[in-house]
Amino acid sequence: MHKILLIEKSATQRHVLAKMLLRHGHDITMAENCEVGLHLLLDAQQDECPFSSIVLGWPQFGKIPDHAMLDHLTRPEFSHVPVLVMAQETDANMHNWAARRPLTAIILWDTYHDVTDSLEKLSNSRKKEDKDSSEPLDTDNQIRILFVDDSSTVRAIYKRLLNKNGYQTDVAENAEQALKLAEKNQYDITITDYFMPKINGDELCRRLLDNPATNHIITAIITGAYLDEVIKDSLQAGAVECMFKNEANELFLARIAAMSRMVRAKNSIDGQRNRLEGILNSVGEGVYGVSQEGLVTFINPAALQMLGYENDEKIIGQPPHELFHHSDEDGSPIARDKSFIQQAYGSGYEVYSRETVFWNQAKKTLPVECTIYPLRILGKQEGSVVAFKDISERKNLEKKLRWQATHDPLTELLNRRFFEEALDNEVNRLARSSEVSCLVYIDLDRFKYINDTAGHTAGDQLLVKIARQLRNRLRSSDLLTRIGGDEFAVIMRNVDPERVL
Repeated sequence: MHKILLIEKSATQRHVLAKMLLRHGHDITMAENCEVGLHLLLDAQQDECPFSSIVLGWPQFGKIPDHAMLDHLTRPEFSHVPVLVMAQETDANMHNWAARRPLTAIILWDTYHDVTDSLEKLSNSRKKEDKDSSEPLDTDNQIRILFVDDSSTVRAIYKRLLNKNGYQTDVAENAEQALKLAEKNQYDITITDYFMPKINGDELCRRLLDNPATNHIITAIITGAYLDEVIKDSLQAGAVECMFKNEANELFLARIAAMSRMVRAKNSIDGQRNRLEGILNSVGEGVYGVSQEGLVTFINPAALQMLGYENDEKIIGQPPHELFHHSDEDGSPIARDKSFIQQAYGSGYEVYSRETVFWNQAKKTLPVECTIYPLRILGKQEGSVVAFKDISERKNLEKKLRWQATHDPLTELLNRRFFEEALDNEVNRLARSSEVSCLVYIDLDRFKYINDTAGHTAGDQLLVKIARQLRNRLRSSDLLTRIGGDEFAVIMRNVDPERVL
């Protein structure tokens, strides 16, 4: 059982989440705002945080308690506590804060049913981190080097030197052995002699770079011969350094240190990229990017799911206009130069919460609300990022509410409100026309007696049958309404006064 601190300002949303989490066996402590949540967090804290997870309704910036809570959660003493952020929609502040702390995920309220699964994933990630931190530090954190030379003496000298200076070093006596080791182990740097039997060092560099399993390795050549041709071949093969066996150990180690900084910088960039991809994948909204050339560069899992694609193979590198927004809701084609979405790509325009339709892979429409942001890198326009959400449920609700506003729920006929507006419109229309219309008022005799003797259920059934009979006997141009309990009204347009009855 997990002990969870639930911080949410909305009492309704707080109740919904608490009920769902309790149903899954969690122990819930609730706070109505960040200030109360922070007091609970600090008052209960002894040697470590008493809560196994925190569910945080994203606060509005500008309030000091909100900032205090967010600041505390990024401190080292709370960095091991999983935090699940609940939000109506995402923004840059939210993503920036989530990117600064580990064990953090974002869930939109539209997908709040995923809360328990997300908490489980965060909890499993914490267990893995705890397990890793409880074990002795292994050599995976060191720079791993593969040193290749056909001389056993040279291999022994350089392995001893590298290990003494904190590198984890393996050795190989030829290129074939080096290729096998490189595919089996995760090396950061390969240093190879240039002149070797069968396969020289420059060819080994090429093969390492051509192999997807090893092309991440930084390669360098070491040689005893200072020849321009050797240096040229080494650099053309992809080696970042050409070193010499007769140079001082200090210079050799300085070159290795420079390559190590390259490795750590690359690993840091890769880690940040993976983290940003993880955040992007956790967002409930669909997100995709478009290049300056108008082609899709990335798309997140939520967008793939909404648009009915199993993966991004049919999307990446394709123009989104032809894939998603080529037609109106009724199927009418939209020219590229007439599409507001297409015009926003690469133009620097921002579009906020614009309702439109996308077409999914099954050629069906998907009502969406989309926002388009220009993508600028170092001040240069590099394309656009599109975020969208499925508003089908909202559209259906709006349609239902519009129907309820103008219809009688029992007989499904138009109601009195609609009748009164239609009657005013018809009177105004006839004032400008020579046509004749007829207004028919229908009242059921002794309907109260039926309700009193047979019951209201029987009375309702009778009203439904009468409404059906009236509808079947009227023209399609006639307007039939229920204006009261047992009262109906009909507006019959363009009738013959002599024959209307």
